[in-house]
Amino acid sequence: MPSNWRQLIPTADAYWMNRILFDIHHREDHLERYKQDPDAYMAGIPLAAELKRAIRDNDIGAMYLAGVNPYLLRAHCLGLHIPEPVFVQAMREAGKQEEA
Repeated sequence: MPSNWRQLIPTADAYWMNRILFDIHHREDHLERYKQDPDAYMAGIPLAAELKRAIRDNDIGAMYLAGVNPYLLRAHCLGLHIPEPVFVQAMREAGKQEEA
């Protein structure tokens, strides 16, 4: 799958994943709704189940490789108190996958 940040036009999947992360951390009450039931929060979003699962499970590498903006991804990790070393390691591993 081609990487979103190397495409001239972002994929629809990348748009929706970025939109979810933006809304969770920038719209009032969205973070709490997401924390209560991530699957219900994303129910109406037109994303494949594996991409919703990546968001729900905080699979940083999968989100990055699917085209999530790294700044939004970092904000998501901060908002959910995911430790810095976990974020950095996941990004390094994703980078290795991208090179392969």
